[in-house]
Amino acid sequence: MLTKLLQWRARLVLCVVCGFLGTVQAQTPADQDLSRFLSWFGGEWNNNEQVWQQKIDAEDPKITAKVAATEHLHHIFTPVVAPKIGENLFYVQQSRGGELNKVFRQRIYRFTSDPAQGAIRLDIFTLNDEKRFVDAHRKPTLLAELTPPDLKPMPGCEVYWRFDAKEQAFNASMPADRCNFVSTRSGKRIFVNDTLRLTEQELLINDQAHDESGQRVFGNADNIPSRNRKVRYFEGWVWFKLAGPGAAEDDKKTNFTAKYLLHSEGQRMTVLYEDGTPSPYMLELAILTYQNTRKPVLKFTLLDRETHKSKTYVWANAQATTIGMNLGWFQAGVAQKSERTHFGF
Repeated sequence: MLTKLLQWRARLVLCVVCGFLGTVQAQTPADQDLSRFLSWFGGEWNNNEQVWQQKIDAEDPKITAKVAATEHLHHIFTPVVAPKIGENLFYVQQSRGGELNKVFRQRIYRFTSDPAQGAIRLDIFTLNDEKRFVDAHRKPTLLAELTPPDLKPMPGCEVYWRFDAKEQAFNASMPADRCNFVSTRSGKRIFVNDTLRLTEQELLINDQAHDESGQRVFGNADNIPSRNRKVRYFEGWVWFKLAGPGAAEDDKKTNFTAKYLLHSEGQRMTVLYEDGTPSPYMLELAILTYQNTRKPVLKFTLLDRETHKSKTYVWANAQATTIGMNLGWFQAGVAQKSERTHFGF
């Protein structure tokens, strides 16, 4: 009886080991690359520091070689569960400037492993009814109901991402001139050629397009990519005396906001009165690198809402998860979100 029991246990252990090895073996390098890519890609991204530094350089008379300014952009890449479309899907919403309501592009991205190319393949789809899907990242049920008729594929515009283990980065490009369309405005055929680079915390995007004669249609004139950093969202509070910096110490007329969100890449927020009307103040949170120190800091700033000039600011190391200010008449603080840090919803 004991012998049979030992034999049964040995077979059980062998089955568990074999099952474990089978799982390990099933995780191919291509699978590992795709898993890594998906975990890095999801989040919100913004190139605030790049735009901030370019403005400083443009105004600096000592810098004679001026470069074409890079547009300020904000990107939302949120995972989507839409069984009728496929797996590894993302809803994409891109906005201009620091205002997230200035949406200029919406897409559905689908990622798959492509052994023939030795890469991760990105297929891009446009939405047939874009207005219906504005801010769809906040409406997972709407996205879950997506069907093929809701989308229009963009054949020829596939993007191939390849992992560089030494640099710990994914580099991507399109097959040259394969992504093209006829412009409804000019009647000319436009050729799009994008190059991209993704690390765990940085995303470089260089959208370039030219017409049949080789003239640039869009994209940075100096071929400079948009350098985006993955944002971190902070929850905050703010309290101030209505009379402002000249308020008496015993002044009891105050205003308090219990909760708001700010991301770490230059987002500005108008401080509101309790009735919802705007106060004279704004708050800004930004990771910036000052040239005299070359060290990035997390900067928390109180601004005049009309002039956008700084009234005061405090700073901490760029990895800080809490920061606050106390001017007596004005107090505010923020702490990094504990969950879904890279999303503001």
